[in-house]
Amino acid sequence: MDTEHVLKNDIGHYLKLIVSGDNAAVSDGWLMLQNLQDRELGQLIDCEDTLRDILRGKIANVSEVPKIMAWMSGHIVEKRFNINPISNDVALLLQNTDIDDMSHLTELLSTLAEHRAYLPRSANHTKLCEAIVTSLSSFQMPLEPKKISEFYDNTTKIQHFLKGLCSNIKNGERDILMFTCLQTLYNIISDTNRKQEPGPGLATILQLVEASVIPQAVDWILSQSHTDHQLIQALKVLCNWLPKWLEDRLSVWIMEFIRGLEKQQKYSTLLELTESSIDILVLMCSVLLVPVIRQNASNIIFYILKRQSSLSFVQNVVKRIPALIKDLMKEDSDSSKECIQNLVDIMKVYSKRFSTYMPYGNTENYPYPVLPRMHVVKELCREPVWIDETKEFEPIVEPERPLSGKVGLSNLGNTCYMNSVLQALLMTRQFCQEVLNYRPLNESGKTPLLERLQNLFALLLYSKRICLAPTEILRASRPTYFLPGQQQDSSEFLCHLLDVLHEQEKSANSNCGGNDSAATLKCKIEKQEDDVTLPMEPTKSSIKRWTTEEDLTEGLALQRKTQSLADFTRGEELGQRLSDSHSDSTDSGIQSVGGEETGTYTSLVHRVLGGECQITYQCAQCDTSSRNTDKFRDLQLCFPEEIQENQEVSVQDLINYYLTPEKLTGENKYRCDKCTKLCDAQRIITILQAPAHLILTLKHFRYDFDSRLRTKLRHKVVYNDTIQLPVSAIPYTVAETYHLYAAVVHSGYSMDYGHYFTYACDSKQNWYKFNDSFVTQTTFEDFKSLKPPDTPYILFYEKSGAHDGIYEDDKPELSTLSKRLQELVANDTTDYIEELRRRAIASQRSQLPTKPLRQHNNTDDDNPPPSSCRGAIDVPANRFLY
Repeated sequence: MDTEHVLKNDIGHYLKLIVSGDNAAVSDGWLMLQNLQDRELGQLIDCEDTLRDILRGKIANVSEVPKIMAWMSGHIVEKRFNINPISNDVALLLQNTDIDDMSHLTELLSTLAEHRAYLPRSANHTKLCEAIVTSLSSFQMPLEPKKISEFYDNTTKIQHFLKGLCSNIKNGERDILMFTCLQTLYNIISDTNRKQEPGPGLATILQLVEASVIPQAVDWILSQSHTDHQLIQALKVLCNWLPKWLEDRLSVWIMEFIRGLEKQQKYSTLLELTESSIDILVLMCSVLLVPVIRQNASNIIFYILKRQSSLSFVQNVVKRIPALIKDLMKEDSDSSKECIQNLVDIMKVYSKRFSTYMPYGNTENYPYPVLPRMHVVKELCREPVWIDETKEFEPIVEPERPLSGKVGLSNLGNTCYMNSVLQALLMTRQFCQEVLNYRPLNESGKTPLLERLQNLFALLLYSKRICLAPTEILRASRPTYFLPGQQQDSSEFLCHLLDVLHEQEKSANSNCGGNDSAATLKCKIEKQEDDVTLPMEPTKSSIKRWTTEEDLTEGLALQRKTQSLADFTRGEELGQRLSDSHSDSTDSGIQSVGGEETGTYTSLVHRVLGGECQITYQCAQCDTSSRNTDKFRDLQLCFPEEIQENQEVSVQDLINYYLTPEKLTGENKYRCDKCTKLCDAQRIITILQAPAHLILTLKHFRYDFDSRLRTKLRHKVVYNDTIQLPVSAIPYTVAETYHLYAAVVHSGYSMDYGHYFTYACDSKQNWYKFNDSFVTQTTFEDFKSLKPPDTPYILFYEKSGAHDGIYEDDKPELSTLSKRLQELVANDTTDYIEELRRRAIASQRSQLPTKPLRQHNNTDDDNPPPSSCRGAIDVPANRFLY
């Protein structure tokens, strides 16, 4: 082995000690290198391969790399034409090494710049530029003033390095390097799946581009096939950097982005940015109250403010402006005075733009230190505003949009039973938000129905459309015995839907540990057939469960007060009990098998709708009692036989009747184990735990043996807006108060025919009527005035104090939802606007009336529904299906 080879091996060994060893190993490595240099290193000509091996390997002590490269520079031969420069290996180092201190990056780049052999002019250094930009994005702004100053110093050094690198090569290569930096930066800031927002130090890359070139650069970015959601994400990141970046080029980029989107008439994108993606109130204050930031970025804030056409946005801004003006008055500088004047002008513009909602105030009690400049206000009022494209094109191709602001559901052919239930669940705020925020623990924990419900709820809350066609949720939730195109029972559908949600979530959770505390552990996945998510449709034996209404008329006292259809009991067991003439001491009558929770885990359905009751059977002969505790998620209330149809009865009366002890006599005697015979007894139902939301189903029907139909009862029911539910709490009973917030109404003279629609209110007690695709605002008085054949069937009550302020908002901020749901909404908005634009152009060309994108052929919005609900048959099967 020759001397040079031995030397290279020794150097490589010492260098590995330095980059991967502890402090003692680092010292030893440098000492041995120094000894080599003093004795025999002069014989060594080229150590390039040795250095590359170090840069490509695992490096723990990244701060030592600049020293190593400086030490090795004398033994690196510069090659005139080098297609694989050492800068590529430095790029690998940056990609593979976590650098937690930006000064280590700047020291490394400074070493590269000082030694020409590392950056030959003839070589391509795009990989290095890409790695630098990517590495720079990982550094967040520190909080300490001293470290903030060091942060800016380091970003300036990186900027100078990149500028020097670009100026040191040929013109063609210079453009490629600049393009690489910008492309990498945009890929980073537009990444919607990135967990942490990229650090503001990346803004130094924007300083590399001359201000005169920025408009062309923005046009090029917007011309690429980027989604609107990516554009919003990129603009959001840039805007969030504004309060943290001192130089002026960032605001120029943001302004050009905004103007570029305006040129493309992407007003919905800009509105979504300012209304949902960024907190404009926080941004406004953080920019305008800091003089050094204000001088560069205030123009962005005022441009956004003057372009607004959304009343809700303006109302939020107007609430904050007076306090902001007071804070600016404390500064008493020329720039703060100019800022105050601009804010006052904006306030005057808003008062003119929204005069009905925002009176500006009179001169006697004028709240601001300066008057508005009326010539400026006049000019601002002439400027265009951002208007949702749907408002521009919808009048051409759509019927008039309802004023409710809610999204309807198309009737896909007698599917009003499903639409009414889905809208009621959407208005159950806790249920809706828990569905939206649900995350599977891992890929094996898929819950198909829950994911489809997530999609539908997200679009019902945020879609620009007037209505959606819920085809996917219909396919995922319809029981096998529900024949397509036929009217079905909304209560049966609700129970089946909640059953499937509960079972799928329970199955998914059991694959991942079985309780909440285990959710953080790595799931052990068994790939077996019987571990697959539970079937979404029940077996034939469970059909009995959904037809208990017929059994109620067979004279069995046990069935006079119906058990909950949602008692989480296997269908075949409930069917067996309902067909049994006698009670048995080993069978409580509502035994809950399927609903038992495992460990500490509680399903979403149970958390929101689940309660607990106790069923007690007391033998009249031996006085022995048998008790069973059970889960429930709805109470199905029947009418006492002694109440005539012309008598008035309230919902509270029906609850009290449900909880009244029931005598089991005659054909319905109780089989007592102790007496070993059939005995008279009584059954007592006690509520042990009140649900957060109480669902009540009123059994407005009886089975007619002649017609073989379920004919409706016509009792006069008082639908209490407030009810009391007695709950057993040792040593006494507590009455929980519930408030009505939704009701599914059946319209028709038979439960096998007719139409369903829903009344529901939001958190501000605004009531809406959801009638398939058409949603209108209404009042609670309108609901209370309903008369047969329109009868409330399923009532939804919320327990007082159940939320404790957690679910006060009707919908969460879109930005808080998963990236998948945000993209779903963004893509839906883009598709809808494009559909409207195409149809509007076609309509204007032909001057012929166009077929609306939304159908609501049900005439029962203004008139009683027909005897059989008919769907919107014109709705195309392959359009807007969610």
